[in-house]
Amino acid sequence: MKKLLALMLLVSVIFISGCASTIKTSSPVSPEDLAVSIEPLVIKEFNEQDISVNVLNNNSTRAIDSVSVSSFDPFTIVGPSSQVNIPAESKAALSFRVMAPSFDKVENPLMLTLSYASGIDEEEKPIIRTKVVPVQTVILPDAKLQFVGFAEGMDKLRASPPVSTWEAKKGENVTVKFSVKNHGQTTIAGESMYVVVDMENKLIGNNSTVNITEAMAKGGTSYTRGTELPIMKDAPNGETNVYVNLMKGDYLLDSQTLVLKVKL
Repeated sequence: MKKLLALMLLVSVIFISGCASTIKTSSPVSPEDLAVSIEPLVIKEFNEQDISVNVLNNNSTRAIDSVSVSSFDPFTIVGPSSQVNIPAESKAALSFRVMAPSFDKVENPLMLTLSYASGIDEEEKPIIRTKVVPVQTVILPDAKLQFVGFAEGMDKLRASPPVSTWEAKKGENVTVKFSVKNHGQTTIAGESMYVVVDMENKLIGNNSTVNITEAMAKGGTSYTRGTELPIMKDAPNGETNVYVNLMKGDYLLDSQTLVLKVKL
């Protein structure tokens, strides 16, 4: 009887040890082993843009699989993002598309979350880990120039449609007119944008800056404004581009190009 019990106990030990040996586990690659780089993002509100992220797997032995973007709040991820598998000590690019929120709702930096599969748990299922990285982001109002061109003078800004090409003599003043329209969904505060009118050839003339003082709600516009540019008395005859640039801080929102011809 004792021999039978000992034999049964030995068989049980062998059976249990054999079952345990079939469970395969492996530890995942740590998020600290991943180096993620992404360029600062500049986008207009409610516009869509493609983004690329470089992911380096610094682990010397283990790969990571199904690497993808899982969240980038308050941006909306448009459609499915790409997924990549990255072998050990290798790099891959991950692309996805986003739509920006309102330009006045973002505080930097935003957090981009990547997910990836690495390692096997006790149930032999892939272990999902995440990597969170900060992204410097600038969201701009969706404002554009309208009614841009030359005018006969500051007192005739509305007298006729804008003209994209103008002839003038040396020593004269030329007048450029413009207005601004808010194509976005969010009110743009007054004094938050400005227009720079800049002659390309500095031997002909310099630039002028005009503040946009009006606030503009959705679909709103500014008053038609104008600025005078003196032509140098000794300016060379010929043509130069005149750039009309709508700015918010250091960021260009919109630009149009006019052509000025200086006569002999």
